[in-house]
Amino acid sequence: MKLDKETEEKLKKEAIKCLKEGKPDWGIPHTLASVHWMRRLIEKEGGDEKILVTTMYLHDIGYPVFRKRYSFDDVMQAKEEHVTRGVKIARRILKKLGYPSSEIDKIAHLIEIHDKLDEISTKDEILVMEADGLAQIDTEKVKPTLDKENHLKFLKHFREERIPRFKTKTGKKLLKQLFPIVEKYFD
Repeated sequence: MKLDKETEEKLKKEAIKCLKEGKPDWGIPHTLASVHWMRRLIEKEGGDEKILVTTMYLHDIGYPVFRKRYSFDDVMQAKEEHVTRGVKIARRILKKLGYPSSEIDKIAHLIEIHDKLDEISTKDEILVMEADGLAQIDTEKVKPTLDKENHLKFLKHFREERIPRFKTKTGKKLLKQLFPIVEKYFD
């Protein structure tokens, strides 16, 4: 199903309002990049645009406020909280926007599981993880906000935990294009 433009604009506005409270200089560009990559994945791999694109707008809305410089470890410690908070906030937003309860439940599930890498198994879960991952390493759309030491920790984690979980042909192809660039970001 397609995501109509009017609903998408309202959704984007609600997401941005929430993202302004989270990680400075990261949340909004990362989210918009993840929407971009999800659309690219759907174009080649298929999928329900309304569910998947909506998920990408809302997947990180639950991050706690990071006012100071933050580290890779700070972000990793906030993972559980951000999905719990994010699901609650997303449900309120989706209800306000008139999404049916069946769609709200699907989107909430995808938000809840998107960083639980060991549990990801369905096509939709994989597409969300891949779009999120591509947006994490797209230095053209999202400038890294971690210092060099923390960036290297992120890359190690990404290489070990995310790369092996990319399953779609399109996701793997895009990963091969983007990862070499992010690896050289601080060179």
